Amino acid sequence: MIKAIIFDLDDTLFPEREYVLSGFQAVDEWISSNCSVLDFFKKAVSFFDEGKRGNIFNLVLDDIGISYDEALISKMLNIYREHEPRISLYDDAAEAINYYKQKNQLGIITDGYLVAQKKKINALQIRSSFDAIIYSDEFGKANWKPSRTPYLKMMQALRRKGQECVYVGDNPLKDFLAPARLGWLPSIRIRRDGSLHHSVPTPGDCTEVESLINVVEGFE
Repeated sequence: MIKAIIFDLDDTLFPEREYVLSGFQAVDEWISSNCSVLDFFKKAVSFFDEGKRGNIFNLVLDDIGISYDEALISKMLNIYREHEPRISLYDDAAEAINYYKQKNQLGIITDGYLVAQKKKINALQIRSSFDAIIYSDEFGKANWKPSRTPYLKMMQALRRKGQECVYVGDNPLKDFLAPARLGWLPSIRIRRDGSLHHSVPTPGDCTEVESLINVVEGFE
């Protein structure tokens, strides 16, 4: 019987693209004022939409013809990670949270740099709706998903056994391996149009949905 529903954060409860664009805008505002670099935002979005990941800041500066060093890239990364994001919940996520917090324990397990993930939670104003939030970065990057550590920490925080927990996430590459190994109930894969991992196939042992409203109906 399901006692605890544990959610991923990015592209599960809110669109990760919103955060990315918000971060690019923050970097754009800083670099245009401090380095006289124009069109950073437009070029960064273009590279992101082409599927570039991990070195977009370098690519933009190379494209513009601006010389840079690691100190500048580090500064840009810090601005990106520490900015106050302009993001909002998916409509179906808000509805699912409000529905389930009345009858189940709710949790979040999220990867990513700690300062950035905490700012996302604050911006979404959802902390009070969840019984536990596990930031895997608190245990070091080696314990980001698919590590079992954050899932074990969640079980401890909620005082639940694996067979009482279900995980809802979007990324088959890392979200569902640990809960399966820990004996959690079969995971729910939310597959949203435009999400970063939309093209990754859903594992056969997971249920795929396109809306968290489907999860609500399926758990009735």
